Amino acid sequence: MRLKELCQLRGVSGDEKEVHDFLHKEYEKRNLSIIKDRLGSIFGLKKGNDSSYKIMISSNIDESGGMISDIREDGLMEFLTIGLYEKSLFEQRIVKVLNRRHEEYTGFVIKNEKELLIDVGYGSKEEVLGAGIQIGDMFVLDIPTLFLPNEEILSKNLSNRAGLEAGLTVLDKMEENKEMPPFDVVIGGISHSVTGQRGAITATTALKPDIAVVIDTAYVKEPKENTVYIRSFDKSMLPNQMLKKEFYEVAQKKGYIPEGHVQLEATDGSFIHKSLAGTPTVVLVLPLKHKQAMLNSLKIEHINNLSDIIIEFIKGLTVEKIEKFGFKG
Repeated sequence: MRLKELCQLRGVSGDEKEVHDFLHKEYEKRNLSIIKDRLGSIFGLKKGNDSSYKIMISSNIDESGGMISDIREDGLMEFLTIGLYEKSLFEQRIVKVLNRRHEEYTGFVIKNEKELLIDVGYGSKEEVLGAGIQIGDMFVLDIPTLFLPNEEILSKNLSNRAGLEAGLTVLDKMEENKEMPPFDVVIGGISHSVTGQRGAITATTALKPDIAVVIDTAYVKEPKENTVYIRSFDKSMLPNQMLKKEFYEVAQKKGYIPEGHVQLEATDGSFIHKSLAGTPTVVLVLPLKHKQAMLNSLKIEHINNLSDIIIEFIKGLTVEKIEKFGFKG
């Protein structure tokens, strides 16, 4: 399954090449034009009947992990975290340390007095360096992807890879329907997202979209079947209300129940909606079952639900609607 492969790709923020290359192949085999920024974000361009407007569908590609910050004489390694996880959460976790050639070494996070350290089995600094591991090398969590009853997936990295799968599913369905969208659509992933807005800034500058749809994942207390979640508020962005209303109507038309979602944490939409002269932006949410967890679960149906309404939204776009969303009408 493609989502399983996506979740296992190694891509700490700033070192997302494996995910970037995976998406490049996916877009290339669909004969899409490829648009990149210089930080690692990548998008596939699906040409529409009218190229005067561009619709951006985005998720983020990077995962939370860490970096080796020092190598002790006894071969144990100090580290710092990159992304969203507190350092204490890494205690007693198995990790994969990646050297500069992306060769991986299995390690275990131990607690030595009050300090957390990574042990990859070597007994000296000399042995660690001989393996090609250096200060500045990244590491990722080593957690398998599992499938549960009722079409549910349990995995690391759902918070950043499920949105990519939703975007690829949109492309799959467009291909199956053999329909050309009314306007150009760019679908892809933003780099450097879990560490701030760097990738959102460079990706949006490269794409220059007229409308943006951000696919996010977030904890939902009791995820409901046949429901699509649409962000009403986060501390960095209020969604374009006309665009949000359009998605509510599209969801109802497709037989889904639209439900508002509120959180404090920011998304890539924070910069996107402030880009250029302002980009009408809305955030759609894939509901995760667990809060602030390294391992999470998601029902596959929510990816299908979200992709359905995105396609229906794109199909229904007109010049008049796009102008109205941007307060030009």
